Amino acid sequence: MYKKIKEETNINFIVSGGIKEEKNLYDIANLGYYGCIVGKAYYEKRIDLVEVLRCLKKG
Repeated sequence: MYKKIKEETNINFIVSGGIKEEKNLYDIANLGYYGCIVGKAYYEKRIDLVEVLRCLKKG
């Protein structure tokens, strides 16, 4: 669904849901999405804040 929205619109789309690990952050960044919400994954310590920031700097 996210891919279809990205292809068919020109909006700054924020991915929400399905972020379970750091690999998901890189996938989202590489696909060119505007951003993502990592709240639950961060809260459950499945994503490291330092890694999130590292990913953002690459984007």
